[in-house]
Amino acid sequence: MFEVDEYEAQEFDGVLVQENAVVCLDAGENVRVVPMDKVNHVDADPDLLLTGAEVPDSFFGGAEYAFVDVSKFDQLQEHLEDLRRENY
Repeated sequence: MFEVDEYEAQEFDGVLVQENAVVCLDAGENVRVVPMDKVNHVDADPDLLLTGAEVPDSFFGGAEYAFVDVSKFDQLQEHLEDLRRENY
């Protein structure tokens, strides 16, 4: 993620894009919230994209969409497995 006032990219295990902020996560459960007007852009692997219901509100407030290394967050892995089971 690139912030407006920074020149170096900041790397996180998860970036949740919400309506008014971006929530940045690392596997150590450190959280950083950046107001949307301070975000320049998010550069991420498209394979990490999660949308809508794939990110529950119980996971750091949910997200409209997110880029997350799911393997680093047990709670999110369990949620996605539950969704897959519901679809079958």
